[in-house]
Amino acid sequence: MNLKSRLKPFTALAFTALTVSSLGAGCSDLKDVQDAACCKGFEAGKVMTAADFDVDASIEGSFVAFANAAGDLSAVATGSIGDVTIACQNIALDLGADPADPKVQGVIGTAALTAWCDLAKGQISANFGASGTLATSIAAKFVPPKCTASLSATANCQASCDVSGSCDIKATPPKCEGGKLSVECSGGCTADVGVDVSCTGSCDLTCSGACQATAGATVDCKGKCDGKCELAADAKLSCKGTCDGSCSGKCSGTATVKAKCDGKCDADYTPLKCEGGTLSGGCMVDADCQGSCNASASAKAECTPPSVSIVATAKAGLKADAQLQLQAAIASLEVNLPNILVVLQARGEAFTGSLTAAAKAGASITGSGKLNASGAVCGVLIASTIGTASSNFAASLSAAGSVAGSVKLN
Repeated sequence: MNLKSRLKPFTALAFTALTVSSLGAGCSDLKDVQDAACCKGFEAGKVMTAADFDVDASIEGSFVAFANAAGDLSAVATGSIGDVTIACQNIALDLGADPADPKVQGVIGTAALTAWCDLAKGQISANFGASGTLATSIAAKFVPPKCTASLSATANCQASCDVSGSCDIKATPPKCEGGKLSVECSGGCTADVGVDVSCTGSCDLTCSGACQATAGATVDCKGKCDGKCELAADAKLSCKGTCDGSCSGKCSGTATVKAKCDGKCDADYTPLKCEGGTLSGGCMVDADCQGSCNASASAKAECTPPSVSIVATAKAGLKADAQLQLQAAIASLEVNLPNILVVLQARGEAFTGSLTAAAKAGASITGSGKLNASGAVCGVLIASTIGTASSNFAASLSAAGSVAGSVKLN
């Protein structure tokens, strides 16, 4: 069996399914009058756009957005605990930790997270570094991971808050602060002078990334060719077909397919996603709704784990069995560090900021004086969910930083 396949960690979804309990558990056994106090409309991890929280119509949109943000943030925070715990457990055991270590026996949740990551950090130190048994130095090379947030999700959330029904994502698209805004363009798409444009479409100058030739044509490929030319690093060529990468000129669509790019479109366009940044602005909705919508978008953002390459300087005179241990340790780090880096670098401060924004929106809504008894109960439950999510993510972030800090990151 391939070593890296054996080391592949479980998904966060599996872990989440084992650790997240229903917030409405036990409500079905209560009388009708008591059921209302359980806030049965709130279910973390589910879309609650159509939920009826029985609140004043003037704040209904903001309240629903607040509830959805709490559910979305809670699911990601709990998933982060799962991802980091499993990664740390894999690293610790693969690098020689005792599975019967009393520190990890009978612990769950954040306690298990801390215990396994402490063991992982200890094993990394024991195997690598000046006093390590296998190598004198270790470094991880990777391209920092980024998260991509869907603009349509933000627009739909803002539309549900806009009682006038006039929210138009094309007229007032959200901004991608600190990242790149990708659009689907009906015409041509160009970048600023001296900057290449990210392009999925035809490129009139040179393309880097991949190039698919048109029917009957060929590509002078300077890289891996298997129907589509996968260009070597830093290579560019004139792409007489479809470029999937960066274009040094104008990126255009075809008669049947629109171009996808991150430059300036000279025709009708539809905003698609925000890569590596945070969403702000958009339709003119109240600040509470804006904060909740942005928080949901951050939680729903797709964060792709990076490909990690471990470089280690082996100790002189390692015997064959120690060489195998070194290879296994390196393979474990290359497989498990990516999920740790997603929490630490891709989500990190942006997700923490989203938790703060959602909590601020909740405080404003629950203090508005427009909640009846049922809405007040729901408000307390939803705010509590955000508080728990904040604690869970803070624990994940701390544990991820502890383990990553024991490896030199390049």
